[in-house]
Amino acid sequence: MKAAVWHGYKDVRIEEVAEPTPKKGQVKIAVDWAGICGTDRHEYEGPNFIPVKKPHRLTGRVAPLIIGHEFSGRIVELGEDVDGWKVGDRVTANGSLTCGKCEACRSGRYNICQKLGFLGVGDDGAFANYVVVEAAKLFRIPEGVSQREAAVAEPLACGIHATNLMGDMNGKDVVVIGPGIIGLSAFFGAKYAGASRILVSGIGDYRRELVERYGGTYIDSSKADLEEYVRTWGDGRLADIVYECIGAEKTLDQAIRITKPGGKLMVMGVFGKKPTVDMNTLQEAERILYTSQAHVNEIATALEYMKEGKIRADELITKEVTLDTLTEEGFEYLIGHGPENIKVLIKIGEEK
Repeated sequence: MKAAVWHGYKDVRIEEVAEPTPKKGQVKIAVDWAGICGTDRHEYEGPNFIPVKKPHRLTGRVAPLIIGHEFSGRIVELGEDVDGWKVGDRVTANGSLTCGKCEACRSGRYNICQKLGFLGVGDDGAFANYVVVEAAKLFRIPEGVSQREAAVAEPLACGIHATNLMGDMNGKDVVVIGPGIIGLSAFFGAKYAGASRILVSGIGDYRRELVERYGGTYIDSSKADLEEYVRTWGDGRLADIVYECIGAEKTLDQAIRITKPGGKLMVMGVFGKKPTVDMNTLQEAERILYTSQAHVNEIATALEYMKEGKIRADELITKEVTLDTLTEEGFEYLIGHGPENIKVLIKIGEEK
């Protein structure tokens, strides 16, 4: 089969490799669509999390590995002891790799497993004709949702999960810093959890029309001071809840300062460099800091939102590539045009 194999920094090769075979409790899936995640881009241009010398703590794998964990496809083969699924079922999946034995796994919070890994980072992933996945982490794609749309469910689940962690959102004023796919997932998560008003902050006007169409407010933070704008927007009040979805010291500092006393701050951004945290400002007003890691079962919610028309996933897909054009038209393109894009998809199989 054809696959995108990561060998090292800016070294992703499209190669012919052996098809995977499902083990006990797994299924083999023919991949129709796959999404390029921020993690995949980080793996391409650094920093890298794919193990090169020291084997992965759960799988024992090292590079080279097939990358990718966002996808949709159809089951083509069942491993032993797989119930409730059949060949031909349309599915997507949670791409986490977990031990199933630690305290977190036993309590259902396998997204923070002590040996956590992900497809495409700790084992072979979905940028290929076929991928194997644990049957327990599959999600059925509902009628009315296309394979193409379903490939976006995984990143949307991140914002829904983060929102669930913070509890009651009803009537809250929310600010989202960063309008990429993760920021938008937070926007949708907060919106459909009952937030009263949502302000999305980003550089440039790429997301203004989309955010406003869904009832949010948008600010180009390169043209206005975010803290001053929040006070005006909030009639003198700071935000009840703030999501930081960039992963930079500057935006983390902004997020702390625009969170009201006693308010909640959710950090979703992945930091390439350790930030200095303004702990005094965070502490002095008893602001509450939350963090979020991926998701558990929230893909099901994302798919339901699509089915109900609450999220029109087609609007979030800004470019399509193939495995053969992945490097130049995918990764290299995103390096130069990242802010313009929400989700770049790879068309791999034949959608049915």
